[in-house]
Amino acid sequence: MELMEDQLVVAAPPGEIGSSGSRQEHSTWKIIVVGDMSTGKTSIIERYCDGHFMEYYKPSTGIDLKKKIINYENKTIFLNIWDTAGTEKYQSLIQLYYRGAIGLFIVYDITNLNSLHNLEFWMKNIDDFAPSNVVRILIGNKCDLESNRKVSTEEGQLVIIMNCYL
Repeated sequence: MELMEDQLVVAAPPGEIGSSGSRQEHSTWKIIVVGDMSTGKTSIIERYCDGHFMEYYKPSTGIDLKKKIINYENKTIFLNIWDTAGTEKYQSLIQLYYRGAIGLFIVYDITNLNSLHNLEFWMKNIDDFAPSNVVRILIGNKCDLESNRKVSTEEGQLVIIMNCYL
């Protein structure tokens, strides 16, 4: 077992070595999902990890963990996806989880203009507490609710450009 750039790489047991002699590598990636309450963070995670969608969830309290295993280019990647509560009450707890993250999904709700405006808060929080090289992915969620849209695509793009979120 060796440690490489914050990722754990483990050589496969002898039975998992391919005919070419290459070893299957294993990595664990920590991904944090943040955003205002009711932006659909849990729905995104549940859909990706378990393949199902529920229209209504009870609000997350604190932080929940979902795991998913993916295989990519002869590598097994263990995703630890941390679902965070979007309320101010849990901010000090969430800040502790940023440490060691390689990816952050920042979610806003296209049917809630305030969630777009609050991106500034989330980005500042990430700047202050997450690793400087963390990958940030901004997600405009609830696109299926087009008739309730409050944030136009152009407005979302403008906020990204104006705040250098690219």
